[in-house]
Amino acid sequence: MSNSFLKNPENEVEVLMGDVVRVLGLLLGRLWLSELYSEVSAFRASIGRPQDFSEKDLKLAIKRLEELKIVSVEEGLRATFGAPVQDFLVGLNVVFPIVEFLSKDEDIKRYRMLLKGS
Repeated sequence: MSNSFLKNPENEVEVLMGDVVRVLGLLLGRLWLSELYSEVSAFRASIGRPQDFSEKDLKLAIKRLEELKIVSVEEGLRATFGAPVQDFLVGLNVVFPIVEFLSKDEDIKRYRMLLKGS
């Protein structure tokens, strides 16, 4: 797996790709697309990164991650308090190498420190 976008992103899409992987890693590897936008936005706010990305940007980042075989996307029904809603489940394909990398990732360390209140 090439993770150069995690260590040295070359553009904003690659920064967003890295943040998607970080959020999925923190949340045990799978999240509905409809929830991913707010989770990435909250992660970015927590570490002081700009939140100026669109749903279109997020979908492009996910598409690139899917092309790299880092994530998979499955269409499915997400449970809600009302009727089920059609959505897309985004999941990490390579959990262990990602989790190992994320354990050393500076953004993840900073985020965890903020959660601890340090």
